[in-house]
This record gives sequence, C-alpha cells and structure tokens, in this order.
Amino acid sequence: MFKTRLSLGKVLGIPLRIDVSWLFIFVWVTWSLAGSYFPERYPSWSMATVWGVAVATSLLFFASVLLHELGHSLVARAQGVPVESITLFIFGGAAQISDEPATPVQELVMAVAGPLVSLVLSGLFALIYLLWGDKELPVAALSLFLGGINLSLGLFNLIPGFPLDGGRVLRAVLWSWHRDIRWATKWASRVGQVVAYAFIMVGIFRAFSGNWIDGLWIALIGFFLDNASRTAYARLSVRDLLRGHAVEQVMTRECHTLPPQLSLDMLVEHYLMGTARRCFVVARGERPLGMLTIHNIRQVPRVDWPFTHVEDVFTPLDQLRTVGPLTPLWDALEEMTSEGVNQLPVLEDGKLKGMVTREDVITFIHGEAKRVVAQ
Repeated sequence: MFKTRLSLGKVLGIPLRIDVSWLFIFVWVTWSLAGSYFPERYPSWSMATVWGVAVATSLLFFASVLLHELGHSLVARAQGVPVESITLFIFGGAAQISDEPATPVQELVMAVAGPLVSLVLSGLFALIYLLWGDKELPVAALSLFLGGINLSLGLFNLIPGFPLDGGRVLRAVLWSWHRDIRWATKWASRVGQVVAYAFIMVGIFRAFSGNWIDGLWIALIGFFLDNASRTAYARLSVRDLLRGHAVEQVMTRECHTLPPQLSLDMLVEHYLMGTARRCFVVARGERPLGMLTIHNIRQVPRVDWPFTHVEDVFTPLDQLRTVGPLTPLWDALEEMTSEGVNQLPVLEDGKLKGMVTREDVITFIHGEAKRVVAQ
C-alpha cells in the first residue's frame, strides 16, 4: 500500500512526518528561487551558487515552518495537551494535537505561539541581513528572503480564518465570551469560510486577469481553508457525540477467525465469495495471531493462491494497533484515521473480544445524531 506520509523520526519527542505533497512544493519553491528570484537580483552569481542557495533557502524555509509548528506543540505539551505529531505538507505544516484545550486562555496561548515564532525568526534573519557586510553574498541574500517569508508566514496565520492561528484566537475570544466551545467553534468556522471564499474570489480574479499561477494558488488556499473550517467543526461535533461511549458499545463480537494453514484459494472460495467481509482474524485455537485483509491477498498473484497459506501473508498482531473494550470510542476512531485502517481488533487480557470497524462507528454516530435531533 502506498503511503502518503513519510516518517522522519522525532523532534523533541514529537513524531515528524512529511506528506508527499510537500515534495511538490519543495521542488516548486526551489525552482522558482533558482529560475527567477536569485538570478534576477544577483546576476553575478554562478549557476552552481544560484542552485545551492536556492536549495538551502528552501530547506531553511521549511525548517522555519517546522519551528512555527513546534511553537504550537511545545506550548500545548507544556499545558498538558497531548501532541501526536507534526506533518509538513503542501500548504505548510500542521501540529496534530489530540485534544481540545481546556480553557480559552490555553487556546489563545497555543494559537499565538506559532506566529510569534515566525515573527521572531523574521527579526533574526533581518538582523543577519543588516549586519552582514556584503549584501551580494549568499548568506545576506538568503537572510533577506527568509526574513520576508517568515514575516509573511506569521502575518498570514493571524488572519481570522479558522483553523488558521488567527481563527483560533477568534475562537478563544468567542469561547471566553459565550463559555461554549462548540458555539465558538461554529462561529469561528463560519468566519473561516467567509475568509476562504474571499481567497477563492481573489484567486479567480487574478487568474482571469492574466496571472494564472498566483491566481490558482490563492484559490487553492481558499478551497483548503474552506474544507479545513468545515472539517474542524465537524470533528468537534463528532467528538461531542462520542463522548462517554466506549468501544464495547459498537464492536462486533462474533469475529470470523481463520486457521493459519488455510490456502488463499480456499479462503477466497469459501470465506470471501458472496460475503461483505473484508478482513479476518487469524488465530490458533483461542490465541489471535494477527489479521488478514483484502490488501494482503491482493499482494499475491492469483496463480500462487493454491500454494500460499494465510500464515504466509497475514499481518502479525504485534504489528497491528489494537484497542480494549473500554477504550473511548473517539480514541478508536482517531486511531483508525491516523493509521489509515478501517478496523481494529479488540483485545482483553490477550484474548480477542471482537472487532471495531469504521462502519460500526459511523453507524453509531448517525444513531446518536438522530437521537440528539429528536430531543
């Protein structure tokens, strides 16, 4: 299975990931810097210097984005709010904070930490540029660009469009005023959608004015903000619906198990054909060994199915994420989302108790939503 996110280890104990879309923007920024920005401003530079400074500038730019997100993450962690990871992607970066802040003050402090880091970086790079003797040297040129881009990054994130940092500041203010985080999130999201529509309209106008690249990019940012605003509010709504509910309330208790010595052709013929099952637990007696999915089967050529057994292709239990019956339902859904899977085995004292699937959770959410509306 093709992974869209690559792990780069940890930074200060926080997992760092890069989405494949980041590679596109890295190439685009480097190409823009080497193709026009530096050659036009520093015509005396050699091509080797131009490309070397362009690559270094791109790397430092994304290091600046990483520091911006670390600002959010470290402040969140200092306040007891868990941080799952930081991901760099096409529109910059995002800190995956697994819980909502407990108070409006926490929200405000966490929100302003990132832009503050960017503004400090802007000042540092500007100082390096001003103190450097020869403004034509690569270090001075690099510092000038990074000072400006960090200033733009800090100010852009202060736009009151949720879930941008400025939108989170707005939510903190609304939350403090109305004392209801869901109400504050709803209105901050609506403001975020207005900001997104403004970006889209400006992008379309610039595109039809002849500046297609900038116009398209601005419009894409608008579409991203609109989707992010809607998703953030929906996420909080779903979390409220699942609050207080555990995996045992929705899990499937009758799990179909497979013996490890079963051949794949027999599996497909007798267990898969004519059913809606897409995954099976592999067990020896009552001891679960792992899980077999459609993806595992597809990795084996059809001609080899008679000679390949379940034990040859299944995913061992120690490589799987599992949950317990009392695991909060929201945590299980987050686990499935972060791991990109549709089901999780439910274990208790080393024994298989059932399976929780994304479909189970979605069905439960629909039921809870109808119940809330009916009240």
